[in-house]
Amino acid sequence: MEIKFADSFFKSLKKIEIRSRWYWNIIDFLRYDLPQGIKNLIFFFPEIWRFRSWDYSYQLSILKKSLERLSNTLEFHGNEVEESRMKKVEKIKRAISILDNQANDNYMSLAEEKIGYKVNTDYDIFSNNEPEEIKEANRKIFDLSHSMEQSEWEELWDIIKGERIDFNLDHPDQNLGDGSDMRGWWD
Repeated sequence: MEIKFADSFFKSLKKIEIRSRWYWNIIDFLRYDLPQGIKNLIFFFPEIWRFRSWDYSYQLSILKKSLERLSNTLEFHGNEVEESRMKKVEKIKRAISILDNQANDNYMSLAEEKIGYKVNTDYDIFSNNEPEEIKEANRKIFDLSHSMEQSEWEELWDIIKGERIDFNLDHPDQNLGDGSDMRGWWD
């Protein structure tokens, strides 16, 4: 068997060799990297401005902001087939929702909504004259709030970790997964 190369193969190698020269790195930086870097600075500016190193919520706000852009990109400009792409978008949007609940500490109001009763704040935290039924009702809301927060926290990391997919080569349509696993959120 004889192996032959077409003329275009060697022309391609020449283009690759020329493209790796130092001046192309400068051109690429000015043409692609600098404008994208400026866009990123503008996009992330509010999160970076408010960032503090002593609280995890600031790291979560940066993650949330980046997931918002990723979700939009995948949903409206993605090249992947719609079935698997929209599963990913759904999981990303759920992660954004959880991050929003974490950042805004919405769990108390969510628990109040679910139970149908608001926390009674008529009594001083240090007084002992709060009626027992109000203590019990408030305790239910606090407990539910805490369990909802814990449940969503675990769900967030399950979404990011993803599920294990055992690839079945006989049925490739079964290899789509549920859209979780952050390592597959790209286009």
